[in-house]
Amino acid sequence: MGSSTKKKNEKKKDFKKPKLKVGKARPKNTNATDTSFSAKSIVFKQQSLTDSGRDEAALFNHNLSLLGSKTDTQRRDALAYLTTICGTHRHQDLPQPVSVVVAKAQTLMLDGSAQVRQQLLKLLTALPADQLGSIDQLLLYTRAGMAHLSNDVRATSLDVLDWLLASQGFAVVSCAGGWVKTLRTFQNLLSWNDTSTATGGTATHGKWSNTKPTTNLGSNKLLVHQLTTLSRLLAIGLARPSMEDERRAAGQRAADLFPLWHTDAHMMPKKSNPFGHLNLFGAPRDVESEIYEDAEERCEIFCELGLDEIFKHGAQEAKKEAGELGRAAALMEKSLRLLD
Repeated sequence: MGSSTKKKNEKKKDFKKPKLKVGKARPKNTNATDTSFSAKSIVFKQQSLTDSGRDEAALFNHNLSLLGSKTDTQRRDALAYLTTICGTHRHQDLPQPVSVVVAKAQTLMLDGSAQVRQQLLKLLTALPADQLGSIDQLLLYTRAGMAHLSNDVRATSLDVLDWLLASQGFAVVSCAGGWVKTLRTFQNLLSWNDTSTATGGTATHGKWSNTKPTTNLGSNKLLVHQLTTLSRLLAIGLARPSMEDERRAAGQRAADLFPLWHTDAHMMPKKSNPFGHLNLFGAPRDVESEIYEDAEERCEIFCELGLDEIFKHGAQEAKKEAGELGRAAALMEKSLRLLD
């Protein structure tokens, strides 16, 4: 009797609701799973504890692919790595050509992060200027950055254009669209507009208007930077080689090739697409997209479009501001004197 009663009472416990006191937690079930633990993980940027076990070419290509990452920090660190490699290694030993690196990195000129843009400028200055290849696309992004809504992006794009003018000045003004399109970009930025009218079928230039005050084009620092860069562009594009310089270059060329004659003209070209200026298979170019390799041609189209009068009047108006802005305008007037 006693054992059977005990067994019955134990079975009733499973169906008996316990009476809990107020504020007392319900006891855990005997078969409850403990979920109080938390998982921890360590994530490495290179997905490895050390870089020594990875191939250098693979690591270079990996950082090159990280330039399209959605994280600002990864883009900045990838640019820093590429800058270090390009600065310490010989450029002939790089896993990828310099032109490929520029093609991947040039889009970051419009990046919203200031640190990424600053690191991009360091990478570009570390690259050899004679191995950039075609700079048409790089100039395209530069002009887009110059017309950006952010003043910081505009300033970075002007820094890139300054680097291009210092290292590849002739290539900038002589590539497709590098002369007229860049001048038009500066004209739109400065709001120096031509109000020429057609009389008897002939366009007459000389009228000039400014749709908004010059001092309202962002900060004065940015405006001074724009005028200074424009002055350098004009000085490179309008400068005509003197007869003495041509004779000296011809003599040096003959001395380098002696006793041969014009041997370099019959050798394989050292740059890609050497006959691209002929535009044999491309779409017909307009005036702005045309190539102007000769300084005489650049001066002629500069005057035909009326940009000479527009820029002269703009420089005179900006010169009235004095200070740094006046000095930048005076530098621009000096560059315009090359037309005479």
